Amino acid sequence: MDKDNQPLLQPSPHGQPPGYPPPQAGYPPPEVGYPPQPQAPPPPYVGGYQGGYQAVPKQNTVVVTQQPAPVIYTRQYGSGDHYLLLSIIMSIFCFICGTWWALLCTIPAIFYAINAQEAEARGNTILMEKKRRTALYLNIIGLVVGVVTWVIFMISIIVRVSTAQKEANEYNE
Repeated sequence: MDKDNQPLLQPSPHGQPPGYPPPQAGYPPPEVGYPPQPQAPPPPYVGGYQGGYQAVPKQNTVVVTQQPAPVIYTRQYGSGDHYLLLSIIMSIFCFICGTWWALLCTIPAIFYAINAQEAEARGNTILMEKKRRTALYLNIIGLVVGVVTWVIFMISIIVRVSTAQKEANEYNE
């Protein structure tokens, strides 16, 4: 035999697969292959008599499952002003108090609030929500700008008054 054609494991002289020990005395040799599987009886014949089997009506089991209904969340907004009243009051307050820089935010907030009302009337809730939120943010920015402007204005008045008092005291001495 060729070196290339030699089997890797030599078969056992006892009929065992290669690599297994020889059978012990008193025990039958191991079976080769799979053990026989038990055979199931054939299904009953529906529609007549067949050799030893009785006709059994066929029974169908139907399982009906119902899909759960999808849950839809909606946000309901009443036909509100969408911060229009807030924008108008903020604009008037900023105009009266002299914080005109805040008007650069509150006047556009009026237009965004009106656009939000129009979008709601058309049924476009996504655009309405965007315009409504923008109007609110502009009002908040306008309020912050107004308060900061008013505080700076008050500080400048206090500084002017105090320096005027110091100059008056120096002049009187």
